[in-house]
Amino acid sequence: MIWYTCGPTVYAPSHLGHARTYVCLDILRRIMMASSSRQANSTAPLFVLNITDVDDKILAAAAADGGSDPVRLARKYEREFWRDLDALNCLRPNIVTRVTEHVDSHIVPFIQRLVEKGMAYGLVVKEEEGQNGGDVDGVYFDVLAYNERMGHLTKYGKLAPPAAAHGIEDILRNNNNASGNDHERSARQKRDPRDFVLWKKRKGQEALHWSSPWGDGRPGWHIECSAMIEAISERFEDSHQFLVHAGGIDLKFPHHTNEIAQSEAYSGRGEWIPHWVHTGHLHIDGLKMSKSLKNFVSIEDFL
Repeated sequence: MIWYTCGPTVYAPSHLGHARTYVCLDILRRIMMASSSRQANSTAPLFVLNITDVDDKILAAAAADGGSDPVRLARKYEREFWRDLDALNCLRPNIVTRVTEHVDSHIVPFIQRLVEKGMAYGLVVKEEEGQNGGDVDGVYFDVLAYNERMGHLTKYGKLAPPAAAHGIEDILRNNNNASGNDHERSARQKRDPRDFVLWKKRKGQEALHWSSPWGDGRPGWHIECSAMIEAISERFEDSHQFLVHAGGIDLKFPHHTNEIAQSEAYSGRGEWIPHWVHTGHLHIDGLKMSKSLKNFVSIEDFL
């Protein structure tokens, strides 16, 4: 068995909300390991955790830090994350996956396959949008095509039906994964409000980018975990199978919902990972503790 946990986006110190998630999951892991050790001829489970080391927030933090290297900044906060995890006495994962180490080998080919299967498309820019008409401004997952081709096996939003049925504005805000004019432009041109970005075209002189069939750019958030899980699946296909996927409850929609859709589209199967574990929020003054809200207490300061 392989257990995959969505790890941190490393652009700021880890806080007590992260600690709650990783301590709770560590307890479950220890119980599972103890149970497995008592079973004859059982293979020890593997625990995988990802590090998101390319993201809008990382690029913004690097720019605010005097234009520092975003990868170097991400490594700094990753080191602090492992220090905090050790201080909490949480077991480290057996395998760590980083987005930057999988873009060329697995993320771009994953997107290519979705495009070839007709369940992803290049977002074509119109001339009135201020760019050259006909240019591809990123690649998006096609929810309608997915439902049509996979409808006898599965359906978009099955992990979180109430959230996936939100109003159009909620879906646009959650799934677009863009901001400002980019958000407005792509929102007008997407085939369906639920479509979400797989590949983001490089904007201006962004420091972190890769080449692709759709131009220089970087992965969208949701595609990263699916492609890295596929990489680990290939590596351990003869001995282990992904059975559990975990993370905070805020990831249930849209992140985990979109992971399921694109991974089932990729494989052509109606069930990707059968078991999902979500931990609750830690609240402070009635609000979720989060880095984006800047209402957090860091693990280092608390300890």
